[in-house]
Amino acid sequence: MRRLSLARGVQAAAALGILLGSASFAAADSIQRPGLTNGIPEGYGRTPGFYVASMLDFGLRSTDPSITTQAVAIPVFFTWSTPWDIGKTHVSVKAAPFVGVVLDAPGLSSTRPYNPYVSVWLSWFLGGGFNLSIGEGAHIGFSNDLTKAIGRDFTAFQQNVALTYLRNNWNVTTNTFYTTGRERATGSQPNTFNVDFTAVKHVYRKDYGVIAYGVWDLDSPSVGYLGGGEKQSEFAVGGLWGYLIGNLVQVQGRLTTTVSQNNYSGRDTRLTLMAVFPFWTPAAPKPRNAP
Repeated sequence: MRRLSLARGVQAAAALGILLGSASFAAADSIQRPGLTNGIPEGYGRTPGFYVASMLDFGLRSTDPSITTQAVAIPVFFTWSTPWDIGKTHVSVKAAPFVGVVLDAPGLSSTRPYNPYVSVWLSWFLGGGFNLSIGEGAHIGFSNDLTKAIGRDFTAFQQNVALTYLRNNWNVTTNTFYTTGRERATGSQPNTFNVDFTAVKHVYRKDYGVIAYGVWDLDSPSVGYLGGGEKQSEFAVGGLWGYLIGNLVQVQGRLTTTVSQNNYSGRDTRLTLMAVFPFWTPAAPKPRNAP
Protein backbone atom coordinates (compact mmCIF):
# COMPACT_ATOMS: atom_id res chain seq x y z
CA MET A 1 0.00 0.00 0.00
CA ARG A 2 2.88 2.36 0.77
CA ARG A 3 4.38 1.61 -2.62
CA LEU A 4 1.09 2.50 -4.32
CA SER A 5 0.85 5.76 -2.35
CA LEU A 6 4.34 6.82 -3.38
CA ALA A 7 3.80 5.74 -6.96
CA ARG A 8 0.75 8.00 -7.15
CA GLY A 9 2.78 10.94 -5.89
CA VAL A 10 5.55 10.46 -8.47
CA GLN A 11 3.39 9.14 -11.30
CA ALA A 12 3.30 12.44 -13.15
CA ALA A 13 6.95 13.24 -12.60
CA ALA A 14 7.87 9.85 -13.98
CA ALA A 15 6.50 10.84 -17.37
CA LEU A 16 9.47 13.02 -18.10
CA GLY A 17 12.27 10.84 -19.37
CA ILE A 18 15.39 11.21 -21.40
CA LEU A 19 14.96 13.94 -23.95
CA LEU A 20 17.35 16.84 -24.10
CA GLY A 21 20.98 17.36 -24.88
CA SER A 22 22.97 20.19 -23.36
CA ALA A 23 23.51 23.20 -25.58
CA SER A 24 26.54 24.32 -23.61
CA PHE A 25 28.98 26.26 -25.77
CA ALA A 26 31.88 24.47 -24.13
CA ALA A 27 33.99 22.17 -26.28
CA ALA A 28 31.31 19.50 -26.10
CA ASP A 29 29.29 17.96 -23.23
CA SER A 30 26.93 15.00 -23.44
CA ILE A 31 24.16 15.09 -26.04
CA GLN A 32 21.59 14.81 -23.25
CA ARG A 33 22.04 17.47 -20.61
CA PRO A 34 23.50 16.01 -17.42
CA GLY A 35 21.02 15.98 -14.55
CA LEU A 36 17.93 16.23 -16.71
CA THR A 37 16.30 13.14 -15.14
CA ASN A 38 17.02 14.05 -11.51
CA GLY A 39 13.91 13.46 -9.41
CA ILE A 40 12.35 11.05 -11.90
CA PRO A 41 12.02 7.33 -11.04
CA GLU A 42 13.23 6.23 -14.46
CA GLY A 43 13.60 2.59 -13.41
CA TYR A 44 9.88 2.35 -12.62
CA GLY A 45 7.48 1.05 -15.30
CA ARG A 46 4.52 3.45 -15.23
CA THR A 47 0.85 2.55 -15.06
CA PRO A 48 -0.52 2.28 -18.64
CA GLY A 49 -1.59 5.67 -19.99
CA PHE A 50 -0.47 8.75 -21.92
CA TYR A 51 1.44 11.36 -19.88
CA VAL A 52 2.52 14.87 -20.88
CA ALA A 53 5.28 17.01 -19.36
CA SER A 54 6.35 20.63 -19.84
CA MET A 55 9.75 21.90 -18.71
CA LEU A 56 11.75 25.12 -18.42
CA ASP A 57 15.46 24.89 -17.69
CA PHE A 58 17.71 27.90 -16.91
CA GLY A 59 21.48 27.75 -16.56
CA LEU A 60 24.49 30.01 -15.93
CA ARG A 61 28.09 28.92 -16.51
CA SER A 62 30.93 31.16 -15.31
CA THR A 63 33.09 31.21 -18.43
CA ASP A 64 35.53 33.76 -16.99
CA PRO A 65 35.62 36.68 -17.75
CA SER A 66 32.08 36.33 -19.14
CA ILE A 67 29.01 34.21 -18.33
CA THR A 68 27.25 31.76 -20.63
CA THR A 69 23.47 31.70 -20.18
CA GLN A 70 21.02 29.17 -21.52
CA ALA A 71 17.27 28.55 -21.43
CA VAL A 72 15.63 25.38 -22.67
CA ALA A 73 11.89 24.99 -23.30
CA ILE A 74 10.20 21.64 -23.81
CA PRO A 75 6.50 22.39 -24.32
CA VAL A 76 5.47 18.75 -24.79
CA PHE A 77 7.29 15.59 -23.86
CA PHE A 78 5.09 12.53 -23.85
CA THR A 79 5.36 9.08 -22.34
CA TRP A 80 3.07 6.40 -23.66
CA SER A 81 3.07 3.58 -21.13
CA THR A 82 1.57 0.93 -23.36
CA PRO A 83 -0.86 -1.81 -22.31
CA TRP A 84 1.65 -4.35 -23.62
CA ASP A 85 3.72 -6.72 -21.53
CA ILE A 86 6.12 -9.26 -23.01
CA GLY A 87 6.14 -11.84 -20.28
CA LYS A 88 7.10 -9.81 -17.22
CA THR A 89 8.55 -6.97 -19.32
CA HIS A 90 6.53 -3.75 -19.62
CA VAL A 91 6.89 -1.61 -22.79
CA SER A 92 6.83 2.22 -22.94
CA VAL A 93 7.48 4.81 -25.67
CA LYS A 94 8.91 8.26 -24.92
CA ALA A 95 9.42 11.22 -27.26
CA ALA A 96 10.01 14.97 -27.37
CA PRO A 97 8.93 16.23 -30.79
CA PHE A 98 10.12 19.81 -30.16
CA VAL A 99 12.87 21.31 -28.01
CA GLY A 100 13.75 25.02 -28.10
CA VAL A 101 17.05 26.53 -26.91
CA VAL A 102 18.06 30.14 -26.22
CA LEU A 103 21.85 30.45 -25.86
CA ASP A 104 24.02 33.47 -25.12
CA ALA A 105 27.71 32.52 -25.01
CA PRO A 106 31.01 34.17 -25.97
CA GLY A 107 30.98 34.17 -29.76
CA LEU A 108 27.46 32.78 -30.15
CA SER A 109 23.94 34.04 -29.43
CA SER A 110 21.17 31.95 -30.92
CA THR A 111 17.53 30.88 -30.52
CA ARG A 112 16.82 27.69 -32.42
CA PRO A 113 15.09 24.29 -32.29
CA TYR A 114 17.23 21.50 -30.88
CA ASN A 115 17.37 17.80 -31.67
CA PRO A 116 14.11 15.90 -30.89
CA TYR A 117 14.24 12.59 -29.05
CA VAL A 118 12.45 9.22 -29.38
CA SER A 119 12.93 5.96 -27.49
CA VAL A 120 11.52 2.60 -26.42
CA TRP A 121 11.83 1.45 -22.80
CA LEU A 122 11.55 -2.01 -21.24
CA SER A 123 10.80 -2.25 -17.50
CA TRP A 124 10.77 -4.95 -14.84
CA PHE A 125 9.57 -5.06 -11.22
CA LEU A 126 12.30 -6.93 -9.33
CA GLY A 127 10.51 -7.19 -5.97
CA GLY A 128 11.16 -5.56 -2.62
CA GLY A 129 10.52 -2.11 -4.09
CA PHE A 130 13.26 -2.40 -6.73
CA ASN A 131 12.55 -1.65 -10.41
CA LEU A 132 14.78 -1.86 -13.49
CA SER A 133 14.38 -0.20 -16.90
CA ILE A 134 16.43 -0.26 -20.09
CA GLY A 135 15.92 2.42 -22.75
CA GLU A 136 17.03 2.45 -26.39
CA GLY A 137 16.64 5.76 -28.18
CA ALA A 138 18.05 8.41 -30.47
CA HIS A 139 18.46 12.18 -30.58
CA ILE A 140 17.48 13.01 -34.17
CA GLY A 141 19.98 15.45 -35.67
CA PHE A 142 18.77 18.89 -36.74
CA SER A 143 21.00 21.11 -38.87
CA ASN A 144 20.82 24.82 -38.03
CA ASP A 145 23.09 27.64 -36.84
CA LEU A 146 22.96 26.43 -33.24
CA THR A 147 23.45 22.69 -33.69
CA LYS A 148 26.29 23.24 -36.18
CA ALA A 149 28.07 25.68 -33.86
CA ILE A 150 28.00 23.27 -30.90
CA GLY A 151 28.62 20.13 -32.97
CA ARG A 152 25.19 18.55 -32.53
CA ASP A 153 23.98 18.43 -36.16
CA PHE A 154 23.95 14.61 -36.27
CA THR A 155 21.85 11.73 -34.95
CA ALA A 156 23.20 10.24 -31.70
CA PHE A 157 22.08 6.95 -30.18
CA GLN A 158 21.56 6.52 -26.45
CA GLN A 159 21.27 3.50 -24.19
CA ASN A 160 19.90 3.85 -20.63
CA VAL A 161 19.96 1.55 -17.63
CA ALA A 162 17.99 2.83 -14.62
CA LEU A 163 17.49 1.25 -11.20
CA THR A 164 14.79 2.64 -8.87
CA TYR A 165 13.89 1.81 -5.28
CA LEU A 166 10.27 2.95 -4.84
CA ARG A 167 8.99 1.97 -1.43
CA ASN A 168 8.26 3.33 2.06
CA ASN A 169 7.75 6.82 0.55
CA TRP A 170 11.27 6.87 -0.93
CA ASN A 171 12.38 7.34 -4.51
CA VAL A 172 16.03 6.39 -4.82
CA THR A 173 17.08 6.24 -8.48
CA THR A 174 20.33 5.84 -10.37
CA ASN A 175 19.94 6.48 -14.10
CA THR A 176 22.99 5.74 -16.23
CA PHE A 177 23.28 6.36 -19.94
CA TYR A 178 25.79 5.98 -22.75
CA THR A 179 25.56 8.27 -25.80
CA THR A 180 27.41 7.90 -29.09
CA GLY A 181 29.55 10.65 -30.62
CA ARG A 182 31.32 11.31 -33.90
CA GLU A 183 34.70 12.41 -35.23
CA ARG A 184 35.14 14.99 -38.00
CA ALA A 185 37.39 17.94 -38.83
CA THR A 186 35.11 20.34 -36.94
CA GLY A 187 32.34 19.65 -34.44
CA SER A 188 33.56 16.31 -33.10
CA GLN A 189 31.65 14.79 -30.19
CA PRO A 190 33.07 12.11 -27.85
CA ASN A 191 31.19 9.08 -26.60
CA THR A 192 29.93 9.99 -23.12
CA PHE A 193 28.75 8.30 -19.93
CA ASN A 194 26.31 9.97 -17.53
CA VAL A 195 24.87 9.22 -14.09
CA ASP A 196 21.83 11.03 -12.64
CA PHE A 197 21.18 10.24 -8.97
CA THR A 198 18.09 10.98 -6.85
CA ALA A 199 17.21 10.34 -3.20
CA VAL A 200 13.78 11.90 -2.55
CA LYS A 201 11.32 11.47 0.33
CA HIS A 202 7.56 11.67 -0.34
CA VAL A 203 5.46 13.13 2.50
CA TYR A 204 1.75 13.55 1.77
CA ARG A 205 1.80 15.89 -1.26
CA LYS A 206 5.41 17.02 -0.99
CA ASP A 207 8.67 15.61 -2.34
CA TYR A 208 12.07 16.78 -1.16
CA GLY A 209 15.60 15.42 -1.19
CA VAL A 210 19.08 15.51 -2.66
CA ILE A 211 20.13 15.08 -6.27
CA ALA A 212 23.45 14.77 -8.07
CA TYR A 213 24.79 14.12 -11.54
CA GLY A 214 28.05 13.32 -13.28
CA VAL A 215 29.22 13.25 -16.90
CA TRP A 216 32.45 11.86 -18.33
CA ASP A 217 33.97 11.73 -21.80
CA LEU A 218 34.86 8.14 -22.68
CA ASP A 219 37.28 9.15 -25.41
CA SER A 220 38.81 12.25 -27.00
CA PRO A 221 38.41 12.67 -30.76
CA SER A 222 41.77 13.29 -32.40
CA VAL A 223 40.42 16.18 -34.51
CA GLY A 224 37.74 18.84 -34.00
CA TYR A 225 37.81 18.54 -30.20
CA LEU A 226 39.95 19.68 -27.26
CA GLY A 227 43.26 18.41 -28.62
CA GLY A 228 46.09 16.58 -26.86
CA GLY A 229 43.80 13.75 -25.78
CA GLU A 230 42.05 16.03 -23.26
CA LYS A 231 38.62 15.03 -21.93
CA GLN A 232 35.76 16.75 -20.12
CA SER A 233 34.08 15.70 -16.89
CA GLU A 234 31.76 17.34 -14.38
CA PHE A 235 30.03 16.50 -11.09
CA ALA A 236 27.23 18.56 -9.50
CA VAL A 237 24.95 18.32 -6.47
CA GLY A 238 21.73 20.04 -5.46
CA GLY A 239 18.26 19.80 -4.00
CA LEU A 240 14.71 19.07 -5.16
CA TRP A 241 11.27 20.17 -4.01
CA GLY A 242 8.00 18.97 -5.52
CA TYR A 243 4.25 19.25 -4.89
CA LEU A 244 1.22 17.32 -6.13
CA ILE A 245 -1.66 19.67 -7.02
CA GLY A 246 -4.96 17.86 -6.66
CA ASN A 247 -4.60 14.32 -7.94
CA LEU A 248 -3.32 15.18 -11.40
CA VAL A 249 -0.63 17.85 -11.72
CA GLN A 250 2.89 17.33 -10.38
CA VAL A 251 5.12 20.43 -10.14
CA GLN A 252 8.80 20.23 -9.32
CA GLY A 253 11.77 22.55 -8.87
CA ARG A 254 15.44 21.50 -8.90
CA LEU A 255 18.57 23.54 -8.21
CA THR A 256 22.08 22.21 -8.86
CA THR A 257 25.62 23.60 -8.91
CA THR A 258 28.98 22.21 -10.02
CA VAL A 259 31.34 20.98 -7.30
CA SER A 260 34.08 19.73 -9.64
CA GLN A 261 34.77 19.99 -13.36
CA ASN A 262 37.52 19.44 -15.88
CA ASN A 263 37.81 21.42 -19.16
CA TYR A 264 34.34 22.97 -18.93
CA SER A 265 35.79 26.49 -18.57
CA GLY A 266 33.65 27.26 -15.50
CA ARG A 267 31.07 26.13 -12.97
CA ASP A 268 27.42 25.66 -13.87
CA THR A 269 24.39 26.63 -11.75
CA ARG A 270 21.00 25.47 -13.00
CA LEU A 271 17.32 25.84 -12.09
CA THR A 272 14.77 23.46 -13.61
CA LEU A 273 10.96 23.79 -13.38
CA MET A 274 8.62 21.04 -14.49
CA ALA A 275 4.90 20.32 -14.60
CA VAL A 276 3.50 16.92 -15.57
CA PHE A 277 -0.02 15.54 -15.85
CA PRO A 278 -1.74 12.40 -17.14
CA PHE A 279 -3.37 13.22 -20.47
CA TRP A 280 -5.19 9.89 -20.67
CA THR A 281 -5.46 6.74 -18.60
CA PRO A 282 -7.67 3.72 -19.27
CA ALA A 283 -11.10 3.71 -17.63
CA ALA A 284 -11.67 1.12 -14.94
CA PRO A 285 -13.51 -1.91 -16.31
CA LYS A 286 -17.23 -2.08 -15.60
CA PRO A 287 -18.49 -4.82 -13.27
CA ARG A 288 -20.15 -7.64 -15.14
CA ASN A 289 -23.50 -6.87 -13.51
CA ALA A 290 -23.37 -3.13 -14.38
CA PRO A 291 -26.29 -1.82 -16.51
